[in-house]
Amino acid sequence: MEMIQKYLKEKYQLGGYQIAQIEYLLKTMFSELSKMIVIGFLLHDRLTLYLFALCMMLYLRCSTGGLHFYTYLGCLASTFLYIWLAIALLPNILLPSYIQTFALLICMVVCYFVGPVTSKYRPQPSPQRSRHCICVTCSGIFLYALILYIIPASPFAAVGFWVIILHSLQLLVAKIRKKGGAKNDY
Repeated sequence: MEMIQKYLKEKYQLGGYQIAQIEYLLKTMFSELSKMIVIGFLLHDRLTLYLFALCMMLYLRCSTGGLHFYTYLGCLASTFLYIWLAIALLPNILLPSYIQTFALLICMVVCYFVGPVTSKYRPQPSPQRSRHCICVTCSGIFLYALILYIIPASPFAAVGFWVIILHSLQLLVAKIRKKGGAKNDY
């Protein structure tokens, strides 16, 4: 890492703070990528469902945030549990389409009033940015509800439904935890 720091200082005349930001970015990218690979390996028998759930989860998390765990193992365990519930356990619960549609509408309301919930290491988004993120999330959930209503049941439809449900629930927990000033850095 010292070689990279020296290279950035000499080649681009970056300061210590800028180099620290780049290091943080690289560590974060490596951490997230390694978690995706570990979970993909653990769920290799359901790889396509895992990738679909991961895409849905990233879409929702990038726009409204959620529950944050500040250790690698805490984040890995919670992400694995979230994905495993969405692709392996919860799809076994068969709900009529009208209940799924109603539940997704409730999720839209939750995301609208609760999101975005950011990490303690990130600044709160501006009101304009918050509105944009909420619109992106609610629009996505609404489109998914329409898709569920139109397209017949499938494993992918069930996984997407449960990812949205789990996201909304963890968003509520994150908001409550943030308001309560939880000091645990799981």
